[in-house]
Amino acid sequence: MDIRSGSTKLPGYLFRLYPYLGSDFLFGKAMVRWLLALVMLSATSLQAEPCLLKVQAQHFPPRFIKLESATGEVVWQGFNAELYQQLADRMGCQLELLEIPFGRAMQMLADGELGMMSNVSKNAERAEFAHFIGPVSTERTMVVGERALLGKVGNLQQLAEVDGQIGLMQGVFYGQAFAAELEQNPQLQERLAYVGTSQQKLDLLLRGRIQLTFEDSLTLQQLYQQGVLDEQEQVALFTLHESPVYLAVSKAAFDEESLHQLQQAWQQLVADGVLSGLQQRYFSAVEPL
Repeated sequence: MDIRSGSTKLPGYLFRLYPYLGSDFLFGKAMVRWLLALVMLSATSLQAEPCLLKVQAQHFPPRFIKLESATGEVVWQGFNAELYQQLADRMGCQLELLEIPFGRAMQMLADGELGMMSNVSKNAERAEFAHFIGPVSTERTMVVGERALLGKVGNLQQLAEVDGQIGLMQGVFYGQAFAAELEQNPQLQERLAYVGTSQQKLDLLLRGRIQLTFEDSLTLQQLYQQGVLDEQEQVALFTLHESPVYLAVSKAAFDEESLHQLQQAWQQLVADGVLSGLQQRYFSAVEPL
């Protein structure tokens, strides 16, 4: 898989040729030169290739911040982007950030096509195909809606009863209470509009195509601060779900040795204060709601 390096064993043909060589040749200078040439060639061609760590990224400030240069080159910044780079450096791996919708990325993680994802809540279904490292941070999901809903929607029961379309991210887990409500409320299911990216969800809200959506509290506060959303018009109604989030590591992409190496890298950056430093840098600057 992508995370695993190549083999460093010498080829078997060096040993299989031995019985067919005469003794004069075997101990002569020609044999010595021949063996040295083969060994040097083998050492050059069989050097272990550096591992490649493929991870999911999506514009989700302050965790992922997508920037584009004048030439169109994409540069990723933010808490998770730096965290990934720190882990890759400690593992001696090259890092490749792939911009993939969350739901599709989760399937790729299960199939071993993706090595790791961030901001993933634990549940039994995901534990079947992923290891969890962390927690990395705590995520608080806010219900956001039009100002007219202020005072009408303050809990999950009222959310289920009020009219209006709700925009959600495909593949995201919004807590056990919401999942249970969906199972027993077909009418609520009919009001859900699933999208692949946060930007699509935001566009639908601003265009009035949906009346409610769920948003991470840190991201929501940045949207207010940057003027993307108007705090007086798109209002935080209540907290739907709060839980620790983890790095989800593909069981199909990581063998036991690679997983141990990743766990050691994680423990090292925690012990060195790198994790707390990144949290302070990216999270403390955002005023809580």
